[in-house]
Amino acid sequence: MLPAKVLKGPRQVGKTSLLEHLGYGEVIYLDDPATRRFAQQDPRTFLDQYPSTLILDEAARAPELFIEIKRRVDEQRRKKNKKEIDYWITGSNQTLLRKNVSESLAGRASFFDLNTLSVHEIGLLDLESHTFRGGWPELRANPELDPIRYLTDLIISFVERDIVAAAGIEKVGAFNQVLALNAGRIGQLYIPSEIAQLCSVDITTVQSWNNLLTLNGLITLVPPYFSNLNKRLIKTSKLYFQDVALATRLQGWTEYKPLFTSPAMGSIFENIVFSELHRAFINRGMTPKIFHVRSKEKVEIDFLVELPNQKFIALEAKLTPSDFTSQQKKLLDSLNLNIVGNFLVSPTIGPHLANSTNIKVDQIWDLF
Repeated sequence: MLPAKVLKGPRQVGKTSLLEHLGYGEVIYLDDPATRRFAQQDPRTFLDQYPSTLILDEAARAPELFIEIKRRVDEQRRKKNKKEIDYWITGSNQTLLRKNVSESLAGRASFFDLNTLSVHEIGLLDLESHTFRGGWPELRANPELDPIRYLTDLIISFVERDIVAAAGIEKVGAFNQVLALNAGRIGQLYIPSEIAQLCSVDITTVQSWNNLLTLNGLITLVPPYFSNLNKRLIKTSKLYFQDVALATRLQGWTEYKPLFTSPAMGSIFENIVFSELHRAFINRGMTPKIFHVRSKEKVEIDFLVELPNQKFIALEAKLTPSDFTSQQKKLLDSLNLNIVGNFLVSPTIGPHLANSTNIKVDQIWDLF
């Protein structure tokens, strides 16, 4: 790894707490005004007072530090600095963090991702709890916290202040509307022009805002798998939230029973499966390679996942176990890929299936 390491992720996922727990150095909190002012005014003296192993929390608030870290990394490479630098840089505002890192630490920093807890980390899937609490560490550590209020406050502090303010977005109302409409479209083919029309903005604005939401670890657009050999495949992405509880909150649900019996619950569960797949990659330090497949005849496979050595697995997310259909098998065969397994992911295990293996969400980790 390079001397500077950047741990990215949304607010309140435990980035600094994890590094401190692992003993990766003393934590310097740059959201403290006095500490930040010293770092901005004299970054060299500021870093001199600490050991060479540090965790710099919310480092983007003191951009002057990045130039000094660059100088120290370059000195170490030239062997002029006898101290072995080991700086961990964290921050929730990915817009500012990426700007500072790209300008000063290009080629000098390793990058890591952290998001909310996976079902594998929590233990077992309690569908009601996970729908409203997701993997947010604070909500998991403190069951007495009201998830509705917690996530509403998070939306205000993280989305409206960090993301909107850092990007200089002026149409705050339209941005929040795009975010809410995104939440209502999880697991669906995502058509940016539809969102643009509903929010009275142009399509490039919607795409730009979605790029910001992706950069900040809130949403992911899952691309379709297609090849030039198969002209009958749809080439439109599907949208998911990185943590399902945020989507549940933005959809406006406050009670589980009406949600569970609504058509939205199928997409909610599909989002849970996506999040678990995504965590199985990033928690191993791997780049996610997750696709969906849909033909023009509307035959669909929820997830097609590329494993190492050009192997693939296909997964369907179902609240009630039901096997892959013959049409789905035919669609997968038409891809001419080395698909080593078909998996039906559901909250409970049903009877034996002929065309797939039924697994629960917490077992997804073991597929890799």
